[in-house]
Amino acid sequence: MDSTPRSSRSSSSASRKANLSIDLSNLPSLTQPTSPSNTLLFTNINNIEAFRPENLRTIRDLILKTAPIHAFAPLKSFRRIVVSFFDADAAISVRSIWDGEAILGERLRVYFGQPTPIEAKDEHLALPDSGKLFFISPPPSPPHGWEMRLEDAPNKLVHADDLADALAKLHYSGDGLDSPLSPVDASSPAARPRSRSTTFIYRPADDGCSPDLPAVVVHDMTEEPAEMSSLEGSRSIMAHTARPPFELMQD
Repeated sequence: MDSTPRSSRSSSSASRKANLSIDLSNLPSLTQPTSPSNTLLFTNINNIEAFRPENLRTIRDLILKTAPIHAFAPLKSFRRIVVSFFDADAAISVRSIWDGEAILGERLRVYFGQPTPIEAKDEHLALPDSGKLFFISPPPSPPHGWEMRLEDAPNKLVHADDLADALAKLHYSGDGLDSPLSPVDASSPAARPRSRSTTFIYRPADDGCSPDLPAVVVHDMTEEPAEMSSLEGSRSIMAHTARPPFELMQD
């Protein structure tokens, strides 16, 4: 009997096995286990009777035998109980005892949850900066030690003190400039004095500075306006007729 066909079949099957490969690119990434925390989730509590007050009290007392509880929150709608402890070691000890236990015929599954902060923090709204307290409407109470004082009277001078000091340092002795606001001809019916004098304080061209700098001119406007003449007082004002609404302007 010839063994050539048998050897050829075995070699062909071996070659097919050598060409087989598995594509692992579509496999999901490995899920890392949840790191231990001080919070445990008691899940798969499908029996509603477990959420009765007396049964919850029994579960709480049994957990207290292993570790002190920071917070105990039963969630009936989610069929679970969230329990937080004061440290992660206590949660690890409780999970090792309760995971897989049966509660009213249901196998309990216990998982680690998000860490629960233990330190109490101030949740009150912080006050704004003391320099901005009076910009709030309505303003809050004044700070401790604040005393009320009378404000200074309005400035009755022509210029403020800082402006007067700056003008005094210029020491300009040039001639004055005729103001465009000087009194006009008194024969005009609208003649009325508006300015008494004008002083040219600073002219850059006289001091050899750049001609692009602005000049400083001070107009004295302290002159009292003259009383209105009888002709101006008796002048009537022409009243304009209002335009009718656009909707009524139809052909």
